[in-house]
Amino acid sequence: MAGIRKQTQPLAKKRPSKSAARENIAEPQLTHDDIMGASVRVDSDLRRRSELLWDDRAPSTRGPKAGMTPDDVVQAAMQIADEDGLSAVTMAAVAARVGFTTMATYRYFPNKEALFDAIVDAGLGLPPCPAEPRGNWRDEVAQWARAKRAMLCARPWLAELPFVAAPHGPNWLRWLEAVTVPLSTTGLSAPDLGEMIGVIDGFTRGASDTAISLARSRARGVSDQEWAAAVGADLGRAIGDPRFPKFAALLTTPSEGRPRTMDESFEFALQRVLDGIEHYVKTVTA
Repeated sequence: MAGIRKQTQPLAKKRPSKSAARENIAEPQLTHDDIMGASVRVDSDLRRRSELLWDDRAPSTRGPKAGMTPDDVVQAAMQIADEDGLSAVTMAAVAARVGFTTMATYRYFPNKEALFDAIVDAGLGLPPCPAEPRGNWRDEVAQWARAKRAMLCARPWLAELPFVAAPHGPNWLRWLEAVTVPLSTTGLSAPDLGEMIGVIDGFTRGASDTAISLARSRARGVSDQEWAAAVGADLGRAIGDPRFPKFAALLTTPSEGRPRTMDESFEFALQRVLDGIEHYVKTVTA
């Protein structure tokens, strides 16, 4: 995620021709400038979905007076996702939850995709609010990473959604703003700041996969012991398999002292990521 700079070349001019593709010429890499420059040419359907997140959450004025609000629909959809996962969220299921007809929900959200946009943004919630006076950047970034991990574990269905070219709402940007603020005090350049945000966010998501998997299993009534047995059985397949000698050795090496919990493992790795960023900050700002 590089810094936002002036667009110097239209995105359309960088598309390779069909003949170039046939000649197996590598496609040009997109830059952040390309993304920001293309923002004015967004698809009309995506623009409408974005408006529902940012500007227009009022129900249609056509037909009888509404007996529910858009937030009622969103909350009902999130309850279903919390209980049964994202696949259980349908317009019909949401309508049944709020006690209205399926067609009534379309007065607020034109399709399931628009509803998903809304429940994702609502599910993200608000990022942590740093204490006053503000601490150092490292402590605040660590607080942000812990809070994001806790949020993802509380709403494990959020991890079921891939990052795609879909509308992103105010809460998504609030989380980005919340980690940008402390990192901005490091003195790094805008491009470097953008890369560090990507490092921290990517680490937080990736290092939370196991905890999210456990949270999803718990939500579906699977015990911790059953989950551990299933995951352990899969990992155990590496032992004795000549294709995975190094990983098998890692699995079978006894822990030195008390084994780390998943939370402790996350914290250990988080501090190592922050060590690397701090080292880089000292190098470039010395």
